[in-house]
This record gives sequence, C-alpha cells and structure tokens, in this order.
Amino acid sequence: MKSVISFINKGLTLLLMGLMVSMTVFGQQITSLTSAAKFSDGLSKISVGSKFGFIDVNGIQMVPCAFDYSNDFYKGYAIVRIGGKYTIINNKGVPVSDFKYDYIENFSEGMALVRKDNKYGFINTKGEEAIPAKFDFAMSFSEGMASVTVDGKAGFISKTGSFKIEPQYEFAIPFSEGLSAVMKDKKFGYIDKKGTVVIDFKYEMASAFTGSLASVKENGKTGIINTQNKLVVDFKYDNITAFDNQVAVFTAGNTFGLINAQGKEIKSEVEYIEEASEGLYAFKSNKMWGYMNAKGEVVVAPRFEKAGGFSEGMAVVGLNKKFGYINTRGEVVIAIAYDKASDFSSGLAVVKTANEFKYLDKAANERFDFLIEKKSAQPVNNGNNQNGKNTLEVNVLASSSNDVPDK
Repeated sequence: MKSVISFINKGLTLLLMGLMVSMTVFGQQITSLTSAAKFSDGLSKISVGSKFGFIDVNGIQMVPCAFDYSNDFYKGYAIVRIGGKYTIINNKGVPVSDFKYDYIENFSEGMALVRKDNKYGFINTKGEEAIPAKFDFAMSFSEGMASVTVDGKAGFISKTGSFKIEPQYEFAIPFSEGLSAVMKDKKFGYIDKKGTVVIDFKYEMASAFTGSLASVKENGKTGIINTQNKLVVDFKYDNITAFDNQVAVFTAGNTFGLINAQGKEIKSEVEYIEEASEGLYAFKSNKMWGYMNAKGEVVVAPRFEKAGGFSEGMAVVGLNKKFGYINTRGEVVIAIAYDKASDFSSGLAVVKTANEFKYLDKAANERFDFLIEKKSAQPVNNGNNQNGKNTLEVNVLASSSNDVPDK
C-alpha cells in the first residue's frame, strides 16, 4: 500500500513539473481570477476556480494554478497542497520534495518541520529528510536548535538530530536571544543553550525574549522581566504584546494602552490598539479608527470605520463598506471606492471592484487587471490553513496570512 501511495505522490510531482515546462514553452494567458492576494516576495497568490498559483509584478503567471492550498511566498519558498498532502515549492514553482507530508512549515535556518504518519521531523532545502520523522511533537529551528518532544518530555536537538538538551520538560519554546522558556511542574522558567536554568520555574506563562524583555504571568496577571529576571513592568495587566522599539500594547480589563520598556504608561483608556506597523498604531475610539505614534500622539484622527496596518507607507482604510488608502499623514491618496483592498507590497496593491481585480501602484495607476470569475458552486479555499477545510470565500480578495494552523 505504501508503495502505491509513494507512486501517486511522485506522479503528482511529475505532473506539476510538466505544467511548469508547458508554461515556460507555450506561456499561459489568464484573463479572469477567483481570488487575488497581496504580493509577498514579489509574487501575488491567485486562484482560478479552486486552484492556487502565483503571478509576478507584471501580471505574468509564474507558478501554475495547480494547488488546492497555498501559503504566500516567504524567503523564496511557499507551502502548497495537492489533495491531502503537502510540500514546499521554490519561486520557480518547483517542489523540493514529493507531496507526502500531512503537515509542513516553511524553512527556518535551512530546515523545514514536517509531519508524516503522526511523527515530526525535518527536511532540508534539497527535500532530503535530514532528520527522520520520529518525534511526537516538534517546533522549527531557532538559533541552531529545535524543540522536540519524546514520550511527553521536551528537549532540544541540533541540525544533526542529536540531543543537545535531553528531553525533561513538559513544554519548551524555541530559543530567542540565547534563552528558552521551558515548563517544569506546571511552572515556566528559562534555560540557556547549555541547559542551565537561569531563571527559576515560577511563572504561569512565559514568552520568548525580544529586545531583552519577556512577558510573564503571575496570579493571572502579566508583567515584564528582563534577562536578569528583574521586574520591569508590574503584574497588573491582562496581556502585554512583544515590545517594538521599546513600546508595547497592553490590555487591562476592557481598555487598551501603550507602555514603554521602563513600565510607564504612554497612553491608556482606548477601546482597542493594534500592534505597531511602520511605527504607527491603529487605534479605535468612539467606534472609529485612527492612528497614533509611539508617544501616544494622535497623527491621524479617528474617522474611519476600518483601518489596517501601514505597509510601504500606505494603509488600507474603510468607510461605508468601501476601501482605499491613506499615507502616514492621514491623506487619502487612493480613493475609498473599492469593495476589497490588500496591503501594498513590491510597490503594488490589489483591489476588488464589482467585476475586476485591479493591481494599482501608489499613484493609483492601474498596472494590470483581471475579470472576476462568476461564482462557482464550489467554495474557494483562500489558502490559509492546513486542515484541508475550505474557508468559504468565493470571489473575494484572498487574505495573505501565513498563519500556521494547529499541529
């Protein structure tokens, strides 16, 4: 039976290779799409019917619409699925391995986490199983090591697959800034790369260090510590995000605010604050959205019903169920007139009208467009999950999230 499955998986790979050759030799004209997403790594994810592929910044199809699922490209690679099996393709559309994995993550430090037959292992960029799928659970490589679980205990392996820190913890997150948060006896502490405990097991929750700061929880409240375990922000918040340029978003009850790395509240009593994008924070006040800077100063007054993060100096905003773009001064630079709109990337954004997907530059010039396919009886997977379930998005702008689903 396994030999039959292997034959089918290799057949899928060969079929895809044939499609790539056909595109190269004969070209492939696309006039209509079912969905379109923002550019990532210079490629925009599209779908025709229920199949996903990619176009470049000139609207030329670079990867055929042959996949039932696809993530965006990231550092030259994208996760794809045909049927129930996954692999990774490069930016030429060539698979690095056969379609044989039940779960896969993108490459991190040259290794990609895979799951096969309910066990986890790692492949390299050549598609070779550098570390066989033999672990009960695993996380991607970070700082040269990966967290793996065997018989309910977590430890760390090197890229050779040998243990650097033997399995002994209930949970262990990837190393960051030389430290890993690990759980023992239902409490979190931190270890270094030699496995030495540098912060004792005392916290109910602990995050990775970023900028020498980490959020930890005691008695149901969140505070911030530094790498010497000195309390920087008191335990009085429900949640504190990772710091960005020494500023983080906090939640306390039903309100949001900004706090600096010295524990001083910069802004509070706001209905909602998004994490920073290009130094600005989208915030909600009196049911309308605006933007503030890291000092808590309002730079764009709350006057929009929807507000996205800034990307390449532009942000998607919405009014009256239509979308357009503003610059960092709050000036509307592309009219709020579209049904859907993506972030800018590679100097372009994709917007949706009643009949077309249009790719616009920052001066609102239309670079190229595609007709929207008529609604199909089949729902369209927007390519943002690995559970094989369709997301029931038909004829809408596909999102560009690369969120990894539950393992």
